[in-house]
Amino acid sequence: MNIKEVKKIPLEDFLGRAGFSPVRRQGDSVWYLSPFRQERTPSFKVSLSLNL
Repeated sequence: MNIKEVKKIPLEDFLGRAGFSPVRRQGDSVWYLSPFRQERTPSFKVSLSLNL
């Protein structure tokens, strides 16, 4: 798999397959609890249109 193929994978799908579920959807954004630390309020934001 090369970088062009990786960039085509929607980040939301990747996170779902990795076991992360979105906590909130707001317009074009999906919010997750941070995969890097314990938290109660979601701070990890994914832009669906930019796939970032």
